[in-house]
Amino acid sequence: MAPEELASYLSSLEAAADVVEAIDDPETRRTRGWNLAGWSYELIPWGVRFVHSGQGPRTEVAVLAGVRAVGPRVHVAQSSL
Repeated sequence: MAPEELASYLSSLEAAADVVEAIDDPETRRTRGWNLAGWSYELIPWGVRFVHSGQGPRTEVAVLAGVRAVGPRVHVAQSSL
């Protein structure tokens, strides 16, 4: 999966959790049809960083949750590096 494709999929921490599960489980990768060869992940405070260590320069895509109070709810914003 190209970094741009991964970044476009990562719209939430839930989506990031799906990718983490797929990296760890070959059956999930097959079921979803995802080629995650070369991708690994690092759990970081408030998010997940996905790292591609294939040919060429190291590529990173991160999903970060920015949490702030919005009335009685919490707003979670996502950004990708």
